[in-house]
Order: sequence, then structure tokens, then C-alpha cells
Amino acid sequence: MPEKLIGDRLTSLQQIAKPCHHCEGKGYIELRDCSGEIQREENCSFCSGTGKIELEDKK
Repeated sequence: MPEKLIGDRLTSLQQIAKPCHHCEGKGYIELRDCSGEIQREENCSFCSGTGKIELEDKK
């Protein structure tokens, strides 16, 4: 389990993976033109293409 230094003490942090809110867990986003046609797909910049965002749970 990863540990984080807070002040002069190490604390254990639990990682929680949730679906990315930007790409809705797909790992990529679809860029569309004004008529709604998909022009290209790109890796999501929020989750780096994984589809999940890891949050630190402080316990």
C-alpha cells in the first residue's frame, strides 16, 4: 500500500479507482465537427487513456 509523508510521519493511503468523468470510462474522447460527425478520436487527457481515475482515500 502506498505511503504518503505528512509532516514528519508516513501515513498509508488507499487508492480508489473510479471511471473517468471526462471520457466516461472509455479511455478516449471523440472530437466532432459542427454537424456531429466524428472527425477523430484522442486519448483522454484526464486519465491518460486508462478510463479510470485513481483517488486517494484518507483513512
